[in-house]
Amino acid sequence: MALIPLKIYHDNNSAVLYSNNNKRTTKSKFIDIKFLVVKEIVQNRQIFIEYIGTDSMLADPLTKGLVSRVFHEHTAHMGVVPNNILV
Repeated sequence: MALIPLKIYHDNNSAVLYSNNNKRTTKSKFIDIKFLVVKEIVQNRQIFIEYIGTDSMLADPLTKGLVSRVFHEHTAHMGVVPNNILV
């Protein structure tokens, strides 16, 4: 039975390209070992890292400050009820 790789969405294009790239560069030798483990797991096809734009990251309101418009768009897609409706 073939396992389906876990799909992880990330909004950092450089991190996605590095994790999916099999090449080693002179700059990559200074990368912390924990990130090399992630790259190895991607190469073993246990996880798949895919780029997704910041506008589509629904978890962003839970992890960082956003401008009001983007915050309300994300929370609406999550199904969170705005405070003014509860009053």
